[in-house]
Formats: sequence, C-alpha cells, structure tokens
Amino acid sequence: MTKEIPYYSDNDDSNVVRLFIIRHGQTEHNVKKILQGHKDTSINLTGEEQAAKLGHYLHSRGVHFDKVVSSDLKRCKQTTSLVLEHSKQNSIPTSYTSGLRERYMGVIEGMQITEAEKYADKHGEGSFRNFGEKTDDFVARLTGCIEEQVAEASKDGVKNLALVSHGGAIRMILQWLKYENNHAHKIIVFNTSVTIVDYIKDSKQFIVRRVGNTQHLGDGEFVVSDLRLR
Repeated sequence: MTKEIPYYSDNDDSNVVRLFIIRHGQTEHNVKKILQGHKDTSINLTGEEQAAKLGHYLHSRGVHFDKVVSSDLKRCKQTTSLVLEHSKQNSIPTSYTSGLRERYMGVIEGMQITEAEKYADKHGEGSFRNFGEKTDDFVARLTGCIEEQVAEASKDGVKNLALVSHGGAIRMILQWLKYENNHAHKIIVFNTSVTIVDYIKDSKQFIVRRVGNTQHLGDGEFVVSDLRLR
C-alpha cells in the first residue's frame, strides 16, 4: 500500500497550479564535491537509478504532469528523460530553459570546494560564493522564470507542472518563498528529491507544501551533510 503523503498527488483544483520541483540525479561532481555551476556534467549510474526510481514512484502514486520545464543543462535533461520514461509520461509537453540553471560560479567552477575556499582566501574574498553570478541576479533569473512559467500554466489550464532544476537553485527558490525564513539558506535538497509548491491563482500566492521528499529512494533520511554545500 502506498504511504499517504499530503499534497504528493495530482492537483485537480482549477484555481491551483501545483509545482513539483525536482532536483537532478547524482553526478560524479556531486560525489567529489566539485562545484558545477553551469558546467554541463552528466548524471552517473546512481543518478540514473535515482531518476528511474522517482519515475516508478510517481507512476505508482498516479501522479501525472501536464507539462515539464527543465534546466537546459545535461544533468537535468537526463533526469527529466528518465523520470518521464519510467513514469510512462513520454508524451508530456517538455521544454528546456537556461532560467532554471544552477548559479554560475565563474572562475571557481570545476574546483573542489576546499580548492575554491583556498582560492577565495588567496584573492581576498570572504567566501567562494562571492565569485560568479551575483545573488540578486541569480534570484531575478530564477523567479522571473518561475513567474513566467506559472503565468503560462495558469493561462493554459495546466494544473500540475514539473520543474527540474538544481540544489542551489531550489534553495534560493525556497528563500524567495520565505520558507523557514531563518533556515532556508541552509537547505540543500537531495538528488531527485521532490519539493511541492502550490500557486493559488486568485490570491497570486505561493504555498510551500513539501520540501525535499525522497520517499522514492526508500526508507531512511537522505540529506546533503556537507555544510559547505549549503
């Protein structure tokens, strides 16, 4: 019997657009703690298994998307393809956008975190996060993309919209939505986890329903433990 998880289901309310925000599957850069940013890395075998498990889980729960929008980076495109294949939703309208990409990290992309920290110290920066895309620009890009997709979904009658993105991007989205105001900056959701947000059309309000669900991966707690990745 499938475990009941509130809001982890199809939405049939015409006044609501339900967003299923999915993080891409694991990459070798994730394993090695290498900063990816806009580097076009592929998911590894574990990432493929994670995406397939999510697809099977969605199918078992009867969750059907009306539309999918993914980051145009390879790791998200591969995750999207596997999730749709294994949830038997290959015919779902799918598009790809740079708006949902991870934060661009500039010169430190491709460095391990320890290397990036040393580089930041050497160049007089307080944090390696000071390189690359500015926070305000990152937020504006992500939120502009989400608002555009939600407006289009509302106009087209889309009730269930999947967005496939990245750990840092999802953390920033949660900060924008003021989820756990004092703690959202510490959240990095696990690979292929599902975060569910409802957009209420008449009030133009976003409501965070679930964050980082990993039920499809089995029992146990799946978290990103390295605080430097947060």
